Amino acid sequence: MTGDEFFPPSGMDWQEMARRLAANRSPRVRAEGLLRHTMLSQQLDAIKELLHRNQQAEAATRIKFEELDAEIEANPNNEQLDNVRDERFWAAVFMDSAHSMSAVGMLAPFVESLFVSIFAGLGERAQDKASDDPRAKATQNQYWNPQIVFGKDGPRTDFVMGVAQLAASTGLQPFLPDGYQKTLSALVGYRNNMFHNGFEWPLKARHNFANRIKKEDWPSDWFSQATSGDEPWVFYMSDDFIEHCLVMIDQVLDGVGRYLEQGGTGADLT
Repeated sequence: MTGDEFFPPSGMDWQEMARRLAANRSPRVRAEGLLRHTMLSQQLDAIKELLHRNQQAEAATRIKFEELDAEIEANPNNEQLDNVRDERFWAAVFMDSAHSMSAVGMLAPFVESLFVSIFAGLGERAQDKASDDPRAKATQNQYWNPQIVFGKDGPRTDFVMGVAQLAASTGLQPFLPDGYQKTLSALVGYRNNMFHNGFEWPLKARHNFANRIKKEDWPSDWFSQATSGDEPWVFYMSDDFIEHCLVMIDQVLDGVGRYLEQGGTGADLT
């Protein structure tokens, strides 16, 4: 026998060992086992790394502005320095917008695909795979799709409301983080404006978003803005909101794992 060989103890109950290992899995491991995503943590690490690089670039830009402002204060009659500052200011306005678009462009699709995958996994556990009835399968596919919400006039596309409705229907709702709907609403709302309107939104879209922040009572530190006169001009996704979204992702995974740990499958709802 070499030192690399291993012989299990005589009479070991492999089924019992497997049961104990399964029982000791962390909630996150349980949740990740439900998903179609491969290497979920590595995907999140890649997102966090790019976000960190962007934040470092923004910090470096702020330092350069502070140095330039100090130079202007020491040379108040130097018009060339004023021109340099103006050019850097406009560049920074849109560079920050590009960083915001990058952040929401990674986080919003990741979060949406995460919820789609969670409910697809629950649907696979609950669905009767023996059924070959195409109508039954079609109904199941629609039921487990969180991008759809069912109302009195039938189904319609609404990811935020669809997640909330399906979470309530399956019993997952109490395991999700407090305020997750507000987070999803803000994330998706900002994503839609940035992707459809670019960096400079139409004036009506700016007013609507500013009013929505107040109406839906989003925290004041989730978005910042540049103004033109008294009008909102450019909206930015704040570092605080970015971090909040990352924390929410971890909380969702932990909550889904605890839901599974307590026997939640949704099987009794279909």
